[in-house]
Amino acid sequence: MLRFVQDQQHAAGIQVLEEYAWDFRVLGGLIERVRRAASAYLLLEKRGYKAEGRALVRSALEHAVIAQWAYLTEDGVSRLQAKLLNSRADYAMGLRDPEDPEWDRLIDGIRAQIPRTVDGQPVTGMPKLTGKGGVIPELDATGYLTRAYVVLSRAGHVTDQAVTDYFVDGDEGLAVATAPAETHDSDVFHTLATSCCLAAWVLARIEGDAKGMALATDQGLLWRLDTHLPSDRRRFPGENA
Repeated sequence: MLRFVQDQQHAAGIQVLEEYAWDFRVLGGLIERVRRAASAYLLLEKRGYKAEGRALVRSALEHAVIAQWAYLTEDGVSRLQAKLLNSRADYAMGLRDPEDPEWDRLIDGIRAQIPRTVDGQPVTGMPKLTGKGGVIPELDATGYLTRAYVVLSRAGHVTDQAVTDYFVDGDEGLAVATAPAETHDSDVFHTLATSCCLAAWVLARIEGDAKGMALATDQGLLWRLDTHLPSDRRRFPGENA
């Protein structure tokens, strides 16, 4: 994980295989977000803010899993691209000034970039991250991703944990904690390392970097999430490693 986080010079000089140039154009930013989220978490951890850094770990997991889904499923990159362009168009619609016709041209231009099927229809966007038919359930062969996402989401949303994290039973009754409880801290770090492996493997594949792929696969962590899928859902159905 540390090599992936610290290798900023490598990130600045990435050279990808020609057949994966568009994959990198769509997925490179997601992978870089994993790197920076991991780096930011480690900085927060050193300063005693591990609990606050869990939101960054959740972001790293989300970006790494989506990068794996897009790269490894049939038409995944096109479906992710369609989702991102639709989201950009929706964002522009929210900002749109109805008195300014330039906004309509801008939004039409965004929608014109959405990839098309062979019969000219817009490609269907990727599914949601969680829930029935979502990315995590489809890729989660062991239940690990689901459990990790649930734990991390409790730290990022308004939940009962926001209350219980900051109060403890003291000698004289209820007291305010100086820092949140460290429950799940080792699991959170494991999830961060897993996210780095998932992202690093995709990047190494896109680069054709055999050494980088070996490093990602030798950590004893998840590094590839498609091998249990039916062959018609896989971009590389003949591969199992």
